[in-house]
Amino acid sequence: MRSTFRSLLAVGLSALALGAPHALAHEGHSHEARELAPWHAASPWPDRIVVTFAADPARTLAVNWRTDASVEITRAQIALATPDARFDLAAQTVTATTEPLDLAQVPLVDRMFEVTDNAGLPRVHYHSVVFPGLTPDTLYAYRVQGADGLWSEWFQVRTAPESGPISFIYLGDAQNGILSHWARVVRAAFQKAPEARFILHAGDLVDKASKDYEWAQWFKAVGFIHGMIPAIPVAGNHEYYRIGATAEDTRRALSILWRPQFRLPTEPTLPAVLQETVYQVRYSQDLDVFVLDTNQQALLAEQAAWLDARLAASTARWKVVTMHHPVFSSGRDRDNANNRAAILPVLRKHKVDLVLQGHDHTYARGAVPHLVPEAAAQTPERVAAVADGEQIEAMFVNSVSGAKQYDFSASEWTQYAPEGVVLDRLAENTQFFQVISIDGETLSYRAYTADGQLYDAFTMEKSADGLKTLREGPASAIETRRFDNSMPYPGTDGLNN
Repeated sequence: MRSTFRSLLAVGLSALALGAPHALAHEGHSHEARELAPWHAASPWPDRIVVTFAADPARTLAVNWRTDASVEITRAQIALATPDARFDLAAQTVTATTEPLDLAQVPLVDRMFEVTDNAGLPRVHYHSVVFPGLTPDTLYAYRVQGADGLWSEWFQVRTAPESGPISFIYLGDAQNGILSHWARVVRAAFQKAPEARFILHAGDLVDKASKDYEWAQWFKAVGFIHGMIPAIPVAGNHEYYRIGATAEDTRRALSILWRPQFRLPTEPTLPAVLQETVYQVRYSQDLDVFVLDTNQQALLAEQAAWLDARLAASTARWKVVTMHHPVFSSGRDRDNANNRAAILPVLRKHKVDLVLQGHDHTYARGAVPHLVPEAAAQTPERVAAVADGEQIEAMFVNSVSGAKQYDFSASEWTQYAPEGVVLDRLAENTQFFQVISIDGETLSYRAYTADGQLYDAFTMEKSADGLKTLREGPASAIETRRFDNSMPYPGTDGLNN
């Protein structure tokens, strides 16, 4: 199946209307920086190790890693993580799938496309395995091999529970200053929530989609974290790059590194170009996560239909939808009316609980109030349920984890009648990470600044009939952060990118 989608690099090229085309421009310092970065070059040793969900998270784990092209056949091992010093004696071995990748040029239908940012880089090999037959909510140790005998360290990772309390981390755009400025945020998130079951990246993980040096920075920034905590990546507009031969040709394609380095669920009912960018993670009986690709504007209707069907079939208590471009924009002059028209009706129809987004390089959290018939609102049960809280329909969050920051929307979300979204908290010029916990009928949300201070918090409680009540979380000691009450912001020039 995966080899089928490799061919998309040559043919999966729809015209994408959202955002300006992003060309792969050569920067003069790139090769110099690579020569000074030994962690960038591939070798016979395994690196860029990342766990993802390709199938049932309770019973399988997917792992990807990279080597140089000399490693044509390799494997991985997995064992129960026990207190025994030689737990590895019980390890089982799985043969890896190996995929070659030419970093410097991509065969298109009409020509060869030169990836100038990767000029001179040799071919590499990406390897992946899916460990099957695992036990839910169980700690496993695994390792991956490069050339024969060249093994990684043993990583420990826990499978999903069938049900029960969980927490996860949510990050907005990294994009700029990935190693220099973003690393502190993802590491602070790990410090705050070391028991997180996965990390959701809401798009724009890098700035230049296929620039290998930026992906090298991303993997160095996360270090061992994604060897232990699985990733749920969302494709942002900076994960796409322009392949048009002329200025009038606005075709764009997904990063050549996306599918080789992330093994993600495939969706047979969707068009080929959406494979591994639109997918569902059925994490447990308590949580379903649905990932959309809002770069594919021409295919929003197909995505909305897919989401409608998947939400209708979902029996999870909590439903989270994530996409890069927000339904309600918080960045100045960055409204996404197409997303709202295509996707919002589906979110409202199925009473989606939480929508996690990026793109706008600001922080914003707001809810659509839940309007119930007057008679229903006056029943004793409902009156008691909302005695000290507000009934809401859905919560929307935009966030940013990297150093690139924008002005907040001048409208501050007031123009979205009749949806009536209410803005509860906003920020500019601030890097964030979020920790979200689910325990039965309660969802707890905490947004932290990069130095670990609580900035925003709420608790959402859901009754058996689906009524959601919003209650304020712990108060933050930080006043609303704006450009005019924080340090000067000269932009991203000079960041180590």
